[in-house]
Amino acid sequence: MADSAIERDEFGEALRNGLEGLPSSGRLTPEQLEVVYALAYAHAAQEQYAQALPVFAFLAQYGPTRKHYLVGLGVCLQMLGRSDEAITIYSLVLTLYPDSWHTALRVAECQLAGQQLDQARRTLELLCTPGTPDEVRVRAEALLQLTSREAAS
Repeated sequence: MADSAIERDEFGEALRNGLEGLPSSGRLTPEQLEVVYALAYAHAAQEQYAQALPVFAFLAQYGPTRKHYLVGLGVCLQMLGRSDEAITIYSLVLTLYPDSWHTALRVAECQLAGQQLDQARRTLELLCTPGTPDEVRVRAEALLQLTSREAAS
């Protein structure tokens, strides 16, 4: 489900087509991948991110354009303290699905965790603009206020 009407740019479309054309994309059926996803999701839901990580990595290899597989991989990396790697995966998600507002918020969270405060502020400021879904904008505003208070102290 799209959060807005933002469309994928030419590069994002070419990347998506290239990823879908990889031989690994057709090796397993969507049903088989979803069975594996259920296992990965169960681990993540129980906060067993180290166990979920290789399963999401497998899913990202065999379903490289499926948003929920990529976001799951990013979440595992983020929760395991691997913020830079999580940002890379989230950036891929945003390239493929530019209307992924919640994913952009996760990028800002990773930037904050990695002490990349200037980048985090810029990301959060972008998420505070009109057109951003209310729940994302409210969270971004709260994080922006928190980082401003920390910077002042």
